[in-house]
Amino acid sequence: MISKITFIFLSVSALSLSQAFLFGFGPFTPGDYKPWRLGTCLVPTPVKNFQPEKFFKGHWYVQNHCGNFEWILPGICPTTEYNVTQDGDILELDYHYIPITGRYKEKRAHSNTKLIKNGEGHLPMTFEFLRGLHPMDVPTFILGTDYENWAVVYYCKQQQVLKFEESLILTRKRDDEEIWQPVLDTLKLNKLDYRYFKPTVNTGCAPNEPHL
Repeated sequence: MISKITFIFLSVSALSLSQAFLFGFGPFTPGDYKPWRLGTCLVPTPVKNFQPEKFFKGHWYVQNHCGNFEWILPGICPTTEYNVTQDGDILELDYHYIPITGRYKEKRAHSNTKLIKNGEGHLPMTFEFLRGLHPMDVPTFILGTDYENWAVVYYCKQQQVLKFEESLILTRKRDDEEIWQPVLDTLKLNKLDYRYFKPTVNTGCAPNEPHL
């Protein structure tokens, strides 16, 4: 038992001090901001014949989430905006509104369509933590989507005995609270339990939302 505890301690200690605070091991982690957890990433089944130009376009709104590696302060109206350039660069802007500060908080990420594996919805997204001073590649899986209404996205990065994980249920309409049967089927196929997903608040959003 002692050796196992020691191994876990050394694994956690392998993270830099900035990672430890930034990613949930610091003393102040409000809300559900606990991205680094003990466990193993799932082996998901991404979308086949993936069409990046249709998926990485416009806005997706987070309706439910499981895990949180982006937002230290809890907020409402979580949104992702995508764009694909002529060179195949994928630009991502995540943001949500924090009522206690009266401001939107942003986080950016990027990738390239050339990194899509085997025509499936699987690629690394580089998240720009600390305003780009701490970039980190996170394996990203689009598990299911019809491109026009709903999508399920799974992020997970493994580091020894720890996983950096988040799952999202997205819709194209902010006020769309319908849980589509294909969403539930996609979750079940990938061993994700809908009971562990938390609904987001998508009302009371402030004007002047950020944009790419």
